[in-house]
Amino acid sequence: MYGYLIAAGGCAAAAWRFRKLGARKRLYEAALLLAAGFFLAAVFEQMDEGGYLKQISRNGPGRGQEEKHILVDAEGILEQYPMKVQVEEKKLTRKQKQEYLDRAKEELDQEILGDNPSLEAVSQSLYLPEVLQEGAVEAEYRFSDYEVFDIEGNLIAPLEEPVLVEVTAELTCQEEVCLYQFFVQAVPGEKTAQESFAEKLEQLLASENNRENADYLVLPEQLDDRKLTWKEQKENRSGIMALLGIAGGAAVVFSEKEEKKKKELQRRRQMLLDYSEIVSQLSLLLGAGMNLTLAWEKIAAAYQSRRKRKEVERREAYEEMVTVLHEIQAGVGELQAFENFGTRCDLSVYRKLASLIVRNIRKGSKGLQRLLEEEEREAFEQRKAEARKAGEEAGTKLLLPMGIMLVLVLVILVVPAGLTLNI
Repeated sequence: MYGYLIAAGGCAAAAWRFRKLGARKRLYEAALLLAAGFFLAAVFEQMDEGGYLKQISRNGPGRGQEEKHILVDAEGILEQYPMKVQVEEKKLTRKQKQEYLDRAKEELDQEILGDNPSLEAVSQSLYLPEVLQEGAVEAEYRFSDYEVFDIEGNLIAPLEEPVLVEVTAELTCQEEVCLYQFFVQAVPGEKTAQESFAEKLEQLLASENNRENADYLVLPEQLDDRKLTWKEQKENRSGIMALLGIAGGAAVVFSEKEEKKKKELQRRRQMLLDYSEIVSQLSLLLGAGMNLTLAWEKIAAAYQSRRKRKEVERREAYEEMVTVLHEIQAGVGELQAFENFGTRCDLSVYRKLASLIVRNIRKGSKGLQRLLEEEEREAFEQRKAEARKAGEEAGTKLLLPMGIMLVLVLVILVVPAGLTLNI
């Protein structure tokens, strides 16, 4: 145990040192996991040792025997010797057994009724419990007439008149046997109007089936002045089809929404990655003496050329830049075109860029290049932060397999410990 504790302390100190020195997050997390593992190992080692035993509690009557795994020390000959000890259930005195049997009879008088009102009017199956008094008493049953009841207490056939049947219950409590005999009266069950009518109809069909040399079974059209209509019963699958349709529709709608959300998220991430590059190009071209419109046109044209040559995939930010040029060519004012650009991009950085451009057009500010250079530095730092965040997320995902392995180890340790503590 002490070795594990020392190891846990060393790993914890290493984790603190890694954090202090600004080491990689993965090293810090790995040291913490090792410290936690060694600490838990020490805890479970202490639990597994257990305490000294002087006695082992027995199970109550009817609970059966139990096997215990214990260690025994014998001075000079045995040390931590494993043994299997069979612990029998608690033995009862003769008086206690008789008390259990008497209470079992009273319990049986209530349990055996099932859904019947009394033993004098049994029209449904009996309930025959195999154990009574919470398992302390076992029961076996015999009937005097197995043409009325089967061995499980179920009524076999409908009765025309009441029948008296003797029931013998053999009750056993730790080798003490007692025969408990009583009578039940099975009575015909009350039939509903529907059951009576259906019985008449079955008799009518049976007589029709007995006709000789008949190619068809003629279904009656009337019984007891009631008109009969017959229809072939088929499996109704309409409800299943409707449920499948609803589930399919819901799945399509849900998947479509999820797909849209996924595409929008990918679009925003892509535009954020391209932002620093766009600002850098604008700043570079403005510094070379181009005006804003010409620089914008040159960046968009270069992108379109690379797209035609299939050198790059579709980039949403550059597509929005091309849209700005199309709007200007179509007669939309520059101010409105750049404002629309910020609105369509729907990202704070692009709205800021559009605001800078619109302000430059309106006021003719000559400090646009300086502002773009500052924005470029901020965008570059933001891009580095996003890259760092993505790396940390990837590192965090790698912790899942380690966590699963730790859980498996804990389960392997906890289960034997729990079994030991039940001694």
